Amino acid sequence: MAAARGTAKVLQKLEKSVGDGNYYEAHQMYRTVANRYIKAQNYKDAIDLLHSGSMLLLKHKQAGSGADLALYLVEVYNLDKVPVTEESRDRIFDIAELMDEENSQRRTFLQGAVNWSSSDSKYRNGDPLLQHYIGLLFWKEKDYNQAEAHLLVGTQESAEALGHVLFEWSELEPSHDKGAYLLRGVLQELAMRNLRDANVVFNTFEERLPPTYLASEQKTPDGSVKAVKMQMYRSSLLNLCKLVLMACETGNPSIFKQVTTKYKPALGIDENFGALMTTIGELFFGIKVPKQANMLADLMSSLFSAPPAPSSRPALGAGSGAQPTVEELD
Repeated sequence: MAAARGTAKVLQKLEKSVGDGNYYEAHQMYRTVANRYIKAQNYKDAIDLLHSGSMLLLKHKQAGSGADLALYLVEVYNLDKVPVTEESRDRIFDIAELMDEENSQRRTFLQGAVNWSSSDSKYRNGDPLLQHYIGLLFWKEKDYNQAEAHLLVGTQESAEALGHVLFEWSELEPSHDKGAYLLRGVLQELAMRNLRDANVVFNTFEERLPPTYLASEQKTPDGSVKAVKMQMYRSSLLNLCKLVLMACETGNPSIFKQVTTKYKPALGIDENFGALMTTIGELFFGIKVPKQANMLADLMSSLFSAPPAPSSRPALGAGSGAQPTVEELD
């Protein structure tokens, strides 16, 4: 009880110092008192102090000092092995909301929080709710590359958000085939065995496609005596997405192999697509290929790389004005 009163008095004193504009002095005092608490293994008070101090300094536009205390907070989380709970996660959210996107330390803080949330956790990519929040934060700021990276390993709700992110990203270059962006998201979801999320990404993206991308329905073999009708597109990349999803849903390796062969040139627009398809073949169909190296490790390390350069993507209406043709499987 006495310790709680002592902490409250310290906070009052520090808040007054910040209110009086003595920012440097207050920042140093926050660190000094936090150090004292940590040496005494009083982690709870250290966390409360750093959380309060970071937020207060950020509210007073002291970006560097506020970020420094935020980074220190994550250090204490790791030191005390703080579990991921609503309370511990909310502290991260509170601070992140006050950090301006120009703050050079914000990305370090967010990555540090993700790393903390993956420690001693079943989620090796970090807490899904934390990843979802960070993904939405970057989406709001139109940092699509970062938004994609975090939404791919977020919650079930992240898949729909990712579909919107990829479509908006594709709008930045209207002259290029939107299928390059959708294929990127769908293949990455499938390579993580997220068939449900891959379909959500596809459907969300598809709903926003302009009519110029649609073609007449085509009959496509489903591996049985029957043939199914499915919407096809004037983009070989969109057709590739659709057919890979159908192959994974039916579990039919024949369709997957046909698609891989038929669309090999399209897969060549991004050096990662071939590796992703290899991983999908192994996960869904047990198709083994000789490994020259640790393919999956290499794939995951490049999973969140930027899309291919505009010049390497097929463009709708480029050159003579001809659009990519609808290709049917033999």
